[in-house]
Amino acid sequence: MRIPTASLALALLPMITLDASGQTTDTPVRHSAADPLASSAPDGDGHNDGKPARRQWPLIPGETRGDSPVPMMPGRIYAPTVGPVTCPSQNFEEFFHAFLNNGDLQVAYTAKPYVLKGPYYLKHNTEPGDPANPQWATVEINQPIHGYYRFDARKQAYVFDSSRLLPGQQWTGIDAFGKPTDNPPTQLTIRQVSDIEYAMETRDRITTFSKRADCWYLTHDWTLDPFEGCQWPDQCRSMREYEGGNEED
Repeated sequence: MRIPTASLALALLPMITLDASGQTTDTPVRHSAADPLASSAPDGDGHNDGKPARRQWPLIPGETRGDSPVPMMPGRIYAPTVGPVTCPSQNFEEFFHAFLNNGDLQVAYTAKPYVLKGPYYLKHNTEPGDPANPQWATVEINQPIHGYYRFDARKQAYVFDSSRLLPGQQWTGIDAFGKPTDNPPTQLTIRQVSDIEYAMETRDRITTFSKRADCWYLTHDWTLDPFEGCQWPDQCRSMREYEGGNEED
């Protein structure tokens, strides 16, 4: 069977885009009447006109405002950078920890463009392992990466987050009631490639950061091929059927 796939950039790129007003382009969250944080907006005279108001979020220490332009998951605050974004550290490990936890840093220090590399079959909807096609496809991306990995300073460990950080958001690992969030640990290692290059390695990705004059930048993102080394055609096709399930699913 064939697994339907989108273009390489859409299939692999871990990002959320914003429109010109700074709002997320994802489908807006609908609130029920039972939602204690949802309310109706008063009109100019202070009366309720029945229109839903912007959802008011608990004010957490460190927040610069009491509401976020978009709903936020627990463990983060809305505290956009005031003035130019500056490099958090020339030391890669310190930079990397800050980068993982800050949406503004992810925007500023993702190279534009960066190189996205992934399996050829994802971009062209061909069969994995087919020797008639190249194994890899690359594209240049001019938008920032907003990933799911965080650095938990209390645990001194990398953890997995359930949603991406948007510009202006910072991950703290503390919810609105002052309690630590229970983010699961993740398999993430850092490998030094050279004095000016480090690689973040996870189970299915390799993301490269390179040193430039002012700071470190995310320059390459490589999605690994789970079909690499499969025997064409039988083993590759059976692996794809296993990954995709039955056609009726």
